Order: sequence, then C-alpha cells, then structure tokens
Amino acid sequence: MLASVITVVSALAASVVAVPDVQAREVLASWPATNFQKACTPGHCQAMFDISAPAGYAKDAPAFKVTCKAPQNQAYVKCESASPLAKDSSVQSMFTDGASKDAMKISVFHIWNEGATTFNASGSVEVTPSATGFTLPVTSLTGIA
Repeated sequence: MLASVITVVSALAASVVAVPDVQAREVLASWPATNFQKACTPGHCQAMFDISAPAGYAKDAPAFKVTCKAPQNQAYVKCESASPLAKDSSVQSMFTDGASKDAMKISVFHIWNEGATTFNASGSVEVTPSATGFTLPVTSLTGIA
C-alpha cells in the first residue's frame, strides 16, 4: 500500500514539474518604438528610443509621443515629450539585463489622471542591442482612486 502511495505521489510530482508555470499575459495595447539605440561609455549604458500611443489605446488614455533615455539598471526615468502631453500625464522607462546575455529588457509605463483616479499602463519587452525598433506590449492597467 505504501509503495502504491509513493508511486502515485511521485507520478503527480513529475507531472507538475513537466508543466511550465508560465501564464500568457493578456496584451491590452501595443506601443511602437522606433529609433532604438544602445549607447555605452565606460561604466554606463543607456537605451534610447522614441515611443508613442494614440489616444484611447486603453480606457480613455491620452495620447503620448516621447523620447526615452533609460540608463541601465537604475530607477525609472521620465521620458522627454516630443509633443504636448495631457495634464498630469507622464511616461517613464528603464532597462535592465534580459534573460540571455544578448538581451535587454525595456520597461515603460504611462501614468495619467482622470478626475480623482490615477491610471498606470505598463509593459516590458526584451530586445537585442542590434534592434532598431520594437513593439512594447501593454500587459498591465491599474487605477487607484
């Protein structure tokens, strides 16, 4: 009896290990990025790119068109507006090491206010330094009243 229980538990454990624990995230919107570059000086690297979104890409979100200059492995940095942003709206970005040594993880978030509610739309994507552009999937939208 004990041998049967051990066999069943072992089989269940093996089946759990064989199933990846990865859930596909719903893509709420996509932001196109162009003019991507990675620039490095001794001790400092920076990802630079232009990124934009149309008005209404998610729940009455305002449009934006910005240039981001994100330093590697540092806090989010505010992107520079290429066109007027809606009042109380900002876009910030950062980049960190990717899953492989040849990848960079670019993260961007857009914050805006609607009345007393602050919204934050964000996403991340991994790119190679040789890329000239990418599409950033927006996978999170939160609102705090």
